Amino acid sequence: MAHTARRTLSATRSHALQQALDHFHTSGSRWSLVYKTRPDWPSIPSSDTRGTVSILDSSFNPPTLAHAALASLPTSGTRTSHAHLLVFSVRNADKGRGRPGDATPLQRLEMMELLAYHLESQSLNVAIALVDEPLVFAKATLFHQHISSHVPLHLYWIMGSDTLTRVFDPKYYGSEAHLAESCRRFFEQDTSHILCSERSDDSVQGTMTATAPTTVAHSPDVHILLQRPGPAHDWYQRGSIELQSIDPILGQCSSTAARRSVLQAYQNDISRDEQSQILARIVPPLLVEYIVSHSLYHARP
Repeated sequence: MAHTARRTLSATRSHALQQALDHFHTSGSRWSLVYKTRPDWPSIPSSDTRGTVSILDSSFNPPTLAHAALASLPTSGTRTSHAHLLVFSVRNADKGRGRPGDATPLQRLEMMELLAYHLESQSLNVAIALVDEPLVFAKATLFHQHISSHVPLHLYWIMGSDTLTRVFDPKYYGSEAHLAESCRRFFEQDTSHILCSERSDDSVQGTMTATAPTTVAHSPDVHILLQRPGPAHDWYQRGSIELQSIDPILGQCSSTAARRSVLQAYQNDISRDEQSQILARIVPPLLVEYIVSHSLYHARP
């Protein structure tokens, strides 16, 4: 496993990622692993009776220190998962296939690999998957169709509070009955769990405060969702949905804040060194270098 924090992407590796993207689109595939720390990922030890995989599904536009903190959340007490998966959905239920001003799919995939290097420097076992499926419940089924192990795999889907409210929105499922059945398959058949990290208003809006919040952010929408009768309440009561928190300062490090900081720095003609110093508060070091050197996010969406 790699432990070097200063790894960079070669031109050869960038070309290989572009080929992987092209093949994914032309083949009609819905799932493809394009990076693995270990050839036998998820690499569950033979002595264990079950495996745990933490899954972070995001637009990674760009990956941030918050993404890194979320990916390494413990799944049971203080235990770290056997494996970690970063999921790049080529489309999602609300945003289609991207918006003007976004990093290109290749740039995002390259940044995800740099995030993987960052996580590997913390001794995490990481993979990256391309997925063409907008809904998380269906992604869990795809995972089990494509990834096998000698022991049962329990999946821990990590998401923010804003994502959790969308996951349980019936409009994506056609009916309450279909939502209920999708939940049953996800939590029982696909052995999935949800770890929800609550996000502050500053994080959601893309702003950062000079000092850390003194309390963990609590989303009213999430607590209403988990308290009112319905599938989310039922599975929360069964322990399949858990609320966790990350460092409040890291929690403010949103992709929106990163993009906004870069755009403002560019518009104010701030030097690259100063841009790097600003970005270093929001994204991992390898991402600072990548964003500045590629002049990303200089245009308004």
